[in-house]
Amino acid sequence: MNKGSAPWLLGFALEHGGLTQSDDGSTVTLRGNAVNSIRALIDTTYLGSYKIGQDDRLIQYLSKLSFAASFNIAANQGNSGQTFSSGTGSFSGASAQYEIYNHRDPRDKKWARKWDQLSSTAGLQLARQYTNLTSAVRRNDQKFQTWLSSQADIIIAMPENARDQQLPSVLEDTIKSFGDNFWNLPELQKSISDFTAGIARYVESEDTVFTETKKTAIVTLDYNFVRQSLPSTATVNAMQLGQRLPDLSNLTLVLERGFAGANAPELTFNASGTWFSSCAAGRGNLRDARASLQLDVPLRKEIENIGKLTLSFSGQYLRLFEEPIGQKVTLKGVTIDRTGGIGVFQTKLSIPVKGSGIRLPISFTYSNRTELIKEGEVRGNVGITFDLDSLFAKSK
Repeated sequence: MNKGSAPWLLGFALEHGGLTQSDDGSTVTLRGNAVNSIRALIDTTYLGSYKIGQDDRLIQYLSKLSFAASFNIAANQGNSGQTFSSGTGSFSGASAQYEIYNHRDPRDKKWARKWDQLSSTAGLQLARQYTNLTSAVRRNDQKFQTWLSSQADIIIAMPENARDQQLPSVLEDTIKSFGDNFWNLPELQKSISDFTAGIARYVESEDTVFTETKKTAIVTLDYNFVRQSLPSTATVNAMQLGQRLPDLSNLTLVLERGFAGANAPELTFNASGTWFSSCAAGRGNLRDARASLQLDVPLRKEIENIGKLTLSFSGQYLRLFEEPIGQKVTLKGVTIDRTGGIGVFQTKLSIPVKGSGIRLPISFTYSNRTELIKEGEVRGNVGITFDLDSLFAKSK
């Protein structure tokens, strides 16, 4: 399932799997956006880099285009008895994605008025409440300075090899000490109460803007070039000798739509076609056409030190017009020549590693076509994705 959004800077994915239990391969995919990477080099701030060329149409059009390259780090194109010509190098494919319509980025000009309004209302009110709080503290400046000095001494006195787990307990003691010293002052009680209420209102208003950005539609067009390969360990016999596996091209239209609400689901639809890059006698160019639908549901409860999990349900129908590999072959004694319909259902749980930009997906897949699997087995695949954009935003 292709998603509508592409990394603003760079994305890195590692796929690990195979056709059958013993046929295994590893593919590394690197995706990036050249224009946005240059903007980030010119201005390393999260907001500043996005604003570069914001009013230049050419830069805006080019920034919607991203590229990717995939490399097979395990094996080149497999062959049996020189039936197929072996591929050279580890390059396994490339792709390009263009965002026809996408306003999901909160830095987009579409949301500038919303952020200005937030700053002039809840933001300004929060700033005033903070000023009132600091003024209330400063009116008791001598007492505050004495308290601040004592707490600073406690923190400084911590050993250099103090563990990260020790710092939260020290900070909790500092907060408790602040309450013991200042909470009995009525004006400070009111200032703290107003300030904490202001924070809650600001966060609520901010979430409203983020919710609006999330529910907007995304429309993208993806082109993928795939160099077909078979694991070198596979026992492959071709029906038509001396023919190289044809490369594949795929064009996918992606429609993505979110729903209102902080934990609202997101719906993604794909429609695509795949064709062979070369012609052959008795074979058409169009290999397949497919349509797929996926629903991503963020789970409401956040797990401590992990984050919010996402549960996904997806289904795909694929219509094969030609043999999937481009000619009839046998793999481990099984003939791969069937055309017709293929239905696939998958459910997936994505587990984030909090603060790292890493997500661990665990999935279960069912298909109506299992002619390559002779054993009665249940297999699990675990993948890792790195979201460098989230780390870039957090560091700035």
